[in-house]
Amino acid sequence: MEEKGSSNPFILEVVTPYKKYLEEEVYVVLLPAAKGYLSAMKGHLPLISSIKPGILEFIGKKRNLSLFVEGGFVQILPQKVTLLAERVESIEELDIDKVRSLKADAEEKLKTATDKDKDIFIKYEEAASKLYILEKRHFVL
Repeated sequence: MEEKGSSNPFILEVVTPYKKYLEEEVYVVLLPAAKGYLSAMKGHLPLISSIKPGILEFIGKKRNLSLFVEGGFVQILPQKVTLLAERVESIEELDIDKVRSLKADAEEKLKTATDKDKDIFIKYEEAASKLYILEKRHFVL
């Protein structure tokens, strides 16, 4: 019988439409599932969920890492977690001031936007969501 728990590593794979972002042995992963944050360890029951924008964290054999992920799905199996994300960014690479600036620019453009300017609404929503997550990041791992 397979042992469960954080002392046994399993595979975490993160894939975007453009490339395999990472594949590592990890002990535990915390990710932003559709109905709230979800953690997984080796031996987890099979599960598929959509993901929402948020912070994915893991404790790995070689390193611990936090990533900002947006949109997609996650498949959790007893030996492997596969996250298919629209976008993945390293937390260290995210510049919160740049995100604030993007949000402010979108807010200015919203003042004169019409119903046909869907891109402006989308850019504002993305920047506002990302900024909220980055400013409120309450990590567990």
